[in-house]
Amino acid sequence: MPLLLKPLENTLTPNAFVSEVAQFQEALADPGMGHDDKARAYALIVKHAASLDPHDPGFERAGVALKEALCAWLCVQPGNRH
Repeated sequence: MPLLLKPLENTLTPNAFVSEVAQFQEALADPGMGHDDKARAYALIVKHAASLDPHDPGFERAGVALKEALCAWLCVQPGNRH
């Protein structure tokens, strides 16, 4: 998941953000990726979400993707019974 661990170099489009969230969700399912790496990837998703332009077409879809990322992140937390 090198893309998730790189800092944001330029502004993401909503479509690129949705793709990044899909990669994040795949990373959550990867047993070879440590919890700390997954936590950093989630933090980066949140940081990227804050950089989105609310006037861009597709912004709402990016918001839904962020919600899905949060739900996926919460489901993999230690002690979660899901």
